[in-house]
Amino acid sequence: MIEFTAEQIEKAERLLQHIPGAAPKALSRAMNRAVDSAKTEASRKARETYHVKHKDVLDTINVSKSSPSNLQAMVLSRGHVLALTKFQVRAGKPQPARAAAMRWDKGRPFKIVVRVKRGDGGPIKKAFVAQMKSGHLGVFHRVNKKRLPLVQRFGPSVPEMLGNIKVTDAVDRRAEAVMDERLDHEIRRILEGQT
Repeated sequence: MIEFTAEQIEKAERLLQHIPGAAPKALSRAMNRAVDSAKTEASRKARETYHVKHKDVLDTINVSKSSPSNLQAMVLSRGHVLALTKFQVRAGKPQPARAAAMRWDKGRPFKIVVRVKRGDGGPIKKAFVAQMKSGHLGVFHRVNKKRLPLVQRFGPSVPEMLGNIKVTDAVDRRAEAVMDERLDHEIRRILEGQT
């Protein structure tokens, strides 16, 4: 969670006490810059740790900004588990849903190799890539020897990825640094008469 320290609040109030409403304005602006940078850093760190696209991360993140009358801001990620095809998948050519479970090349099935987390991953036994009639591309496996039912394989959700301790620590550090830096900048702007 990103919070101002007591020293930062006291500094803003002390330096801007002669201008009515200026301290909350400076604090709010600094906090809003911090949450914007937290969103960017979250996406960057998630992509450093996982094989996931920038858009797939940003699509789950909502930012609520603060105002001088409400000094609260939030960065929140909501989302479902992602299909394995949203990560790094190496496989034979995708087969239509009606095709056999595996393609054969010189008597051997193509291996489906999936990497979700950087540095991890490997082949998934009895899995195959198929494109459904709807156009959805996924990694599936059969429940038994019958053709149906098929079960799709999934990786973690973006909120789970952002909950990784390496990611959260980096996001918190970046947000705190930006908030501290921007608070000084906003105080200077107001003192110099730039609203």
